[in-house]
Amino acid sequence: MNRMASKGLCLVCAALFLTALPALSQAPAGPPSPSPELAKLAFFAGDWTCKGKAEASPFGPAHATLGKVHISKEIGGFWYVGRYSETKTAANPHPIVFQFTQGYDGTAKAFTMDCFDSFGSHCHQTSAGWQNDKLVYSGESTGSGPATPVRDTFTKTGAASLEHLGEMQMEGKWITIDHETCARAGK
Repeated sequence: MNRMASKGLCLVCAALFLTALPALSQAPAGPPSPSPELAKLAFFAGDWTCKGKAEASPFGPAHATLGKVHISKEIGGFWYVGRYSETKTAANPHPIVFQFTQGYDGTAKAFTMDCFDSFGSHCHQTSAGWQNDKLVYSGESTGSGPATPVRDTFTKTGAASLEHLGEMQMEGKWITIDHETCARAGK
């Protein structure tokens, strides 16, 4: 009877091996490719100049802003990496620098944006994608204080122009932190 059990076990092992063999032969050759969804972020690539206003907030008084943005596809083509830098002026003596990475999470089926700024904050936000000409990211920002809900809305206003609205939730209400109008440099 022991001999019969051994034969049965061998047959089961052989069947499992033969079942797994096709899957092993279909293993991908090389690294994965970026998601085709990432192409929906290509609009942002390039150099931009922005003009806007930071509203009065816990970060300081209201003031006009001027900034430059550079965004490029990097890190194996999986991410759009950008940097926004404001110009120091008398009205804006502490200009913000903001670095961010945009991508697509195929598992969650969502666009992502992670950011880091010169005030020590960082954020993680997600978006379902473009709705007409509007892309809205929402998530949380953390840093020197408690986690705070944040939202960034990008609206295409032309082939080489966009508007940005930055919002933060305070005491259960959404308030505008900043808004800018941006044009692709050289356009």
